Amino acid sequence: MTVTLNLPPDIEQAFQGEAQARGLSLDELLSEMILSRAGAAAGEPGAAASLSAQLVREEGVPVLRTGQPIEIAVVDETLDRIRREREHAFLGLSN
Repeated sequence: MTVTLNLPPDIEQAFQGEAQARGLSLDELLSEMILSRAGAAAGEPGAAASLSAQLVREEGVPVLRTGQPIEIAVVDETLDRIRREREHAFLGLSN
């Protein structure tokens, strides 16, 4: 099956970064994600666990536990956003 997705540029970049970090093409990454979701919906053992998430507090900080490692592209983007927000706050600029 062929599917065309129209994603906002920032979302596309995030997926592209994750795909590159994992050594996959964007098509391969998205196919993997969709097939993983389909496996969970079909009731395959272990697949549903990969999609479950739990929000817990650790030392007063909310933490989202998914049981899966965070992709390096997600960590990099998160740190970049935090740095930009801090820089804007320090300089008194609006986001």
